[in-house]
Amino acid sequence: MSKKEVQIRYIWSKEIALKASKLYYDYDMKHSSKRYIGWFFVALTQFGIVGALKHNVFGLLYLSTFLVIYWYYGRWYLRKRMLEKFYDKNAQGDKEILFTLDYQGLHFQGQLVDWDHIEKILKFDDGLVIQTDDATLFFANDFFRSFDDKQLFLSIAQEKGKL
Repeated sequence: MSKKEVQIRYIWSKEIALKASKLYYDYDMKHSSKRYIGWFFVALTQFGIVGALKHNVFGLLYLSTFLVIYWYYGRWYLRKRMLEKFYDKNAQGDKEILFTLDYQGLHFQGQLVDWDHIEKILKFDDGLVIQTDDATLFFANDFFRSFDDKQLFLSIAQEKGKL
């Protein structure tokens, strides 16, 4: 094994936190069993339309329409507002962060997150989302010093079975 390491240095800000949260939120809504809840609300809307047209009863239609709008549009809006409030309330300013990745894992402020604690790494056009046992990390493409560093990161992650 090589002793190569990748340094990831960036300034963490509210905008980056919102971008990372949106990427993971969209991924989770498309790839988890939560998407079936939305489909259930859409099916309820269809039953509500039938009830409204055939029996002139609009209760289920109103309820299911509200649930569909909330599920597909309102949830992200509310989550985003909550995150914005959190960052505004706990305004500590933008922080410079340095991660170092090697064959042992991710090093951050003298701590090690070894590969066994990294559940998965998700690749997006905008960057990478790293899901650990207790945190979610986001590394945008421009956080890496070079394209080669990102490729080394991905090759180590693939070798460890996390991609």
